[in-house]
Amino acid sequence: MIAGANAQGKTSILEALFLASTGQLLRGGRDAEAIRNGEADATVELTIQPSGTTIRVELRAGIRKRILVNDKPLARASDIMGRLPIVTFSMEDLEVVRGEPGARRRFLDVELSQHYPNYLKSFATYRRSLEQRNALLKEAQERNVPGSEFEPWELSLAESGEDIRRRRQAFVTDLAPAVSAFMRDLGNESIELGIQASDEEPLLGLLESGRANDIRRGSTSVGPHRDDLRIFVQGVDIRAFGSQGQQRSAVMALKAGVFNVAGELHGEPPTLLLDDVFSDLDAGRRQRLVRLVRETSGQVLITCTEPEQAGTELLESARVFRVSEGAATLWNG
Repeated sequence: MIAGANAQGKTSILEALFLASTGQLLRGGRDAEAIRNGEADATVELTIQPSGTTIRVELRAGIRKRILVNDKPLARASDIMGRLPIVTFSMEDLEVVRGEPGARRRFLDVELSQHYPNYLKSFATYRRSLEQRNALLKEAQERNVPGSEFEPWELSLAESGEDIRRRRQAFVTDLAPAVSAFMRDLGNESIELGIQASDEEPLLGLLESGRANDIRRGSTSVGPHRDDLRIFVQGVDIRAFGSQGQQRSAVMALKAGVFNVAGELHGEPPTLLLDDVFSDLDAGRRQRLVRLVRETSGQVLITCTEPEQAGTELLESARVFRVSEGAATLWNG
């Protein structure tokens, strides 16, 4: 447990772990934002026990990040995915259920990339192909671009895009039982998940037939980058009509589902990061979250302003560190 007043560096510890796990920042920002003001670089280094594997992430302003595993640099930052499985939960995750579709797509992409390496390959291919096609679309507004220049990127988009959609749907299907069980336990409410595609026809044909319209708009109008994860509680779209309590329950259930699926995939529980959540939950939801923490045999890191917020159950078994001005000291044994 990591306790301390606001702006003392509690979340920075979780940020460092998430960066070493995924190669990304916890809030989805730019790498430069993780470097302290006035400094030219930042480094995160950790050792995974009991394997002894070391991970080192080096950030420098204006230079692509470098990630080393056992002192050997990775060819791509994304190759770090899956080596240190992590599930995070903070109140900012409420955007997954109440925010724009992009927040839900990012949730799917981050979780799938961590736990299914083949998804990351398709996602990287799709993103690169999408950037190339969009660049051609903008170029075609200024000059005549022959269809032959679009065709290889559209074929790549279609193949990787269909794979992304299959894997997203399979992941949501795998999540459903644990998400439903956790939601019932929280408030005896039903929850349903489903992928809403931006189109229903084969992607390659839509890319070809929609090329002229996409040239006018300067971007690709169909594909998984425009899909959405729909969440229904008691049969109602939670984003539009869910109460704040239902939204909090839904995001907790989603994260519990990911935790359950990740544990089954990796053969052991992932590391669970809870960022300052207890003060924003009512007694019932806090109690259920405590139960989830106590039931896991994996490592759990919790941040809070005061240790008592987590309750006596967790305090009895937790090691508590106090953070002040970026330095952590052990508070109890």
